[in-house]
Amino acid sequence: MTIGQLVETLSKTHPDVTISKVRFLEEEGLVNPERTAGGYRKFGTADVARIELILRLQKEHFLPLAVIREKLRDIEKGKVPPELRPVATKVEAVALPFEDAERIPLDKAPTALGLPLSFLKELIEYGLVAPMGGEGGEELTHSDVAVAHACWDLRRYGIEPRHLRMYESLASREAALFSQILMPTLRQRTPEARTKLDETLSELLDTTGDLKRHLLERALARTFDE
Repeated sequence: MTIGQLVETLSKTHPDVTISKVRFLEEEGLVNPERTAGGYRKFGTADVARIELILRLQKEHFLPLAVIREKLRDIEKGKVPPELRPVATKVEAVALPFEDAERIPLDKAPTALGLPLSFLKELIEYGLVAPMGGEGGEELTHSDVAVAHACWDLRRYGIEPRHLRMYESLASREAALFSQILMPTLRQRTPEARTKLDETLSELLDTTGDLKRHLLERALARTFDE
């Protein structure tokens, strides 16, 4: 959408947003829309979600732009700060396909992500990261980046990639279950069905996430009781 269409869309929830405000955020490096051949800004759904998140952080959390910039960098790496999870998850609703975001070439990932290439290759070996083919070679998707950071953080507890294969297996089985539930809706191929699909998927992820946490807490309680 154009910058005018973007402001019109956001004004429904943020009446004070203006074209000048969006341009200012771009000048500050907080948003980087594509440009058409004629030099016009072109905003996608990811840009809309990003700007709405910035506006909410300013209004609801009273954060200065410098702090918001750091928080956004964390989110780009797949690491949503705990205090921002309620905001970020509302703004960045789950949508299919997941991998429309910009990919990172595997050979440039160590510099971009701050993770050793050997560690990334170990994640690939155990099926935790699955690069996709690109024009210049293998590329990491947004999901790969989030998984890689989570696995790296777990190393502080002595948990290595080889210990995490069960999570990949569980995710694959869960995805198969979700596909059985959602595929009839996807086959309808209408905008309304697509919206319903995204909403249902978000609800499933939230609910099953709670279920897995409760089951793990119960299992841990039994283990430590013993």
